[in-house]
Amino acid sequence: MSRPRYTRYALWLGPPMGAQPSVAKALPVRPDPDDDWSGTAAYRRGPDAQALEYAEPDAVAAILALQPAGWQEEDGGHTLVFWLEEGAETDAGIGAALKRLGGFGRLEVEREPPGWEDAWRRFHKPHVIGRLSVRPPWYPARDDLLDIAVEAGLAFGTGGHSSTRQCLEFIQTLKPGSLLDLGSGSGVVSFAALRLGFAPVTGIDIDPVAVHAAVGNAAMNGLAPTFLVGDATDPAYPLPGAQVVVANIALRPILRLAERWRTAASGAADAPPPADAAMPPAGAAMPPAGAAPPVELLLSGLLVEQADEAIAAFPAFSETARTDDGTWLTLHLTRRV
Repeated sequence: MSRPRYTRYALWLGPPMGAQPSVAKALPVRPDPDDDWSGTAAYRRGPDAQALEYAEPDAVAAILALQPAGWQEEDGGHTLVFWLEEGAETDAGIGAALKRLGGFGRLEVEREPPGWEDAWRRFHKPHVIGRLSVRPPWYPARDDLLDIAVEAGLAFGTGGHSSTRQCLEFIQTLKPGSLLDLGSGSGVVSFAALRLGFAPVTGIDIDPVAVHAAVGNAAMNGLAPTFLVGDATDPAYPLPGAQVVVANIALRPILRLAERWRTAASGAADAPPPADAAMPPAGAAMPPAGAAPPVELLLSGLLVEQADEAIAAFPAFSETARTDDGTWLTLHLTRRV
């Protein structure tokens, strides 16, 4: 069976240069410094000073709608590179979408030589994080570590980005119990939790593409977390309860989540479980929707300077620990008895 061939598209953002793509010189594949090969984001501060967003969110959204075989940002997010299987442009819908992309700037095209995907894969290495090995599926599993295979795709989270690594480090310090993974992306935190003995595990992401990727990764790993599409910060969304919540989602949605829990807690008749409360057995049902906040809370996707505001939003919690790499911060909060 022949292997698919790919075409590389580079969208150089700027004044519109016309919708028709033009053939460009071959552009080298450059590895991302963090080796997070799931569509790495060149974030900038948006109109909301506390929010982070893609440098060119509309163009990114248009590319993701094409369901590319892979994509990355260069030049601080002002050049977007993506790959489609050769011949995909003959589909009327894809052809029209490529013409619309040309309106964002200049779309250049280069057919990749045979074997390109193998060269691309050389940049994507396994990550060892404590007892966990997070690897692309073309690397073999290690017998001495808990194995997680994650296919390169469109969903954020392969163990390479600092916020993901920090979450994976912290969950290894927690007592296993039910776990809710907010902003689950590719599913790597959910898979790690199951490997570490947490159950049941539910991942929620606002992006249906991410959830689709996570479901595929779960099947590849032989794991069965529950993945749902939804906005966990929306009070109308039926958020399940859990003893442990990992929220790798950035400051603004974290603040909305805190407000949601404050509102729920103020109307709850029962006191929250103490920190040493017994965890349910593996496979036990989640607490009902609208349940009290968790016992243990990991807040990630934060910048170092956002720590105080994030902690202040959860007055019922005490800071247990924190870790950062100088830019990205993860907080471990424990609910007060």
